[in-house]
Amino acid sequence: MGYQTLSLPTGYKMATSTFVPVGSDGTSLRLGDIVPNASFDYFAGDNIQFFNASGSGSVSVTVSYMDGYGWFDFNDPSTMLDDMTIPAGTGMFVYTAGANVEFLVAGEVKLDSFSLLPSAGYTVIGNSSPIAITLSDIVPNSLFDYFAGDNIQFFNASGSGSVSVTASYMDGYGWFDFNDPSTMLDDAVLNPGDSFFAYVSNAGVSFTFPAIDVN
Repeated sequence: MGYQTLSLPTGYKMATSTFVPVGSDGTSLRLGDIVPNASFDYFAGDNIQFFNASGSGSVSVTVSYMDGYGWFDFNDPSTMLDDMTIPAGTGMFVYTAGANVEFLVAGEVKLDSFSLLPSAGYTVIGNSSPIAITLSDIVPNSLFDYFAGDNIQFFNASGSGSVSVTASYMDGYGWFDFNDPSTMLDDAVLNPGDSFFAYVSNAGVSFTFPAIDVN
């Protein structure tokens, strides 16, 4: 068990929790295990959006938080969402209006390797471990197809919401810049909680995440 603080930029970021619930089977992350600091402000519009699991790219729910109350539906604050879960390895789209926002996350470390099977279309995928990994540690299966347009997009770290790099993958070659395949990206670092926007054209695509050693 443990805890960790994730710092967020002002503006937009893809993020995820870095721990699974204590005593769980480790397949899902729990929203209530993330606690924002006081700088996360519902009244300023601070929120998290989760994408529809169908891969459509539409938002399934927008949530916000108030200290002493918990997580709730942004559009219906009477609907509590502390127990909402998402698959491990899946991320969320965060907007914060102010500076110095932090998420305190707690739970158990998911130590074993696992695979995420998103629906065809759009999803958010991230490093749901408390240690930094590299992009090469996340391995798509052979159905992830550069020639079909399969790619992942990273947001600018400034919080502007603009895309800093678009990457793709070929088996035996590795991760590379989608627009310049000669530029390799295997060594790109994903810090704890870092996430990216993914598009896959085939429903059979999977992403394998590494086993984690926290010793």
